[in-house]
Amino acid sequence: MDQTPTKAGQVVRKGVRPPGRPRREDADAARRSILEAALRVFIARGFEAASMEGIAREAKVAKLTLYRHFETKEQLFEQVARRAQLSVRERLGTMVDRGLPLDQVLREIVEKLIEGYTHPDYLAVMRMVVAEAARFPKLGRAMLDDSSKGAQPLVEYLQQLKDSGQIDIDSPREAATQIAGLASGAGRYVLIPPSRSAASRRHAVESVVGLFTRAWRVNPRP
Repeated sequence: MDQTPTKAGQVVRKGVRPPGRPRREDADAARRSILEAALRVFIARGFEAASMEGIAREAKVAKLTLYRHFETKEQLFEQVARRAQLSVRERLGTMVDRGLPLDQVLREIVEKLIEGYTHPDYLAVMRMVVAEAARFPKLGRAMLDDSSKGAQPLVEYLQQLKDSGQIDIDSPREAATQIAGLASGAGRYVLIPPSRSAASRRHAVESVVGLFTRAWRVNPRP
């Protein structure tokens, strides 16, 4: 058996990591597993009935590992909620070709937003956030801030069009907020599950795109 002496004079087998603090990649993997498990448990049982022990079992990690990452159930719930918001933000992380016509670019952006805002897991989390608003008074503001940061690529794109005279708008950031608001169903999807049929999705996308391109009085390119 190959053995290697450690600095302390201990001998360990090659390929076997000595005990101690977990590697960064292992810790990141454990954290993802915990967040994914917590999402499933919160959706299935709700915040009040969910337990840290149950989440640890679902994640297949020791309770000590769970508490190393999240000290309380409240802290874990906040991270699950903000992670759901981040999933929508990540959809805009890869913007489409800005050289394409506005209606085509906007259509792809709205499609990404609607897909994220109508995902069953996202809606389930939003319902819990609403139900637990009194318990987490700062969470709503944090999620709004996350949403604002996530819209930055769209804001920059609209600013570019405004500066070049292709659209007539006062505030690119306000316009981006309005687009996201309509793509999210203006809150109604939290109350009434949206249709996920292809025809319904196309209708929703075209309604938003048509509304804004007409309102902005798009100027044709030279």
